[in-house]
Amino acid sequence: MADSRVYNVLVAIQGKVAADFSSKTSELDMRNKCILGTIIEPPYLPYACASFIDFTTTHGPTLGRYTMVPRYEVYLFVAGGDLPERMKAALNLCSDVIENLTANRFLGLGGGVIDDVLCQFTALDGNKYGIDGVGIGYIEITTPFQSSTGI
Repeated sequence: MADSRVYNVLVAIQGKVAADFSSKTSELDMRNKCILGTIIEPPYLPYACASFIDFTTTHGPTLGRYTMVPRYEVYLFVAGGDLPERMKAALNLCSDVIENLTANRFLGLGGGVIDDVLCQFTALDGNKYGIDGVGIGYIEITTPFQSSTGI
């Protein structure tokens, strides 16, 4: 049995996060460091998790067409000795991941699965949330698409 479109997109996002960014601005290798689901504290650094947030549906441009917008989130955890280091590391890794996500606007899934990849992000200081010495990058990803089934 095939997996749902929403799950396939989530796995594609995970794959784009779990990449080697050693030659990019973050200089981090994230291979095998991204899980599906959300955690509160990373077991080691750097680390990432990707998860599904929600799914909205509206009527499409014509009768019998629906416009869907699934939302996903990625948390990126990076080390840093002080606040400026943590912010720099989190922002750089967010930038690298977004560049990887948007390099192919279909996430490599082919046309017809999704119409685009849109990202919003922020960087937070883990100390503020009881995770000392950690910068946290947060990326919200939407992947709008249209279909005749509503899913």
